[in-house]
Amino acid sequence: MQEKLGESAGVIADDIGLLITGNANTQKALVAKDEEIKRLTSTNEKLVLANGNLLKQIPVEKSLPTKEAEVEKPQSINLSDAFDARGNFIR
Repeated sequence: MQEKLGESAGVIADDIGLLITGNANTQKALVAKDEEIKRLTSTNEKLVLANGNLLKQIPVEKSLPTKEAEVEKPQSINLSDAFDARGNFIR
C-alpha cells in the first residue's frame, strides 16, 4: 500500500483506523438502543395490562334516578281539599 500511495499511506491508514473505531462504537450504540427499545416495549405492555385490569374494576352502570327526584313530583291540590265545610284552612 505504501508503494502505491507513497508518503500519504500513513495518513490514510490512520483514517481507516478511525473509521473502524467509529464503526465499532456505532455498532455498540445500536445494540444499546435495541436493548432500550425492548425494555420500554416490555414496560409499556405491563402498563397496558395493569390499566386494563384497573378499568375492569370500575363498574359501568346505568345511572338510576335518585329518590329526591321522585319526592319532588308536584301533587295537585283542590281548594275543597284545603278548606273544611266552614271555610277554615286545613293544616
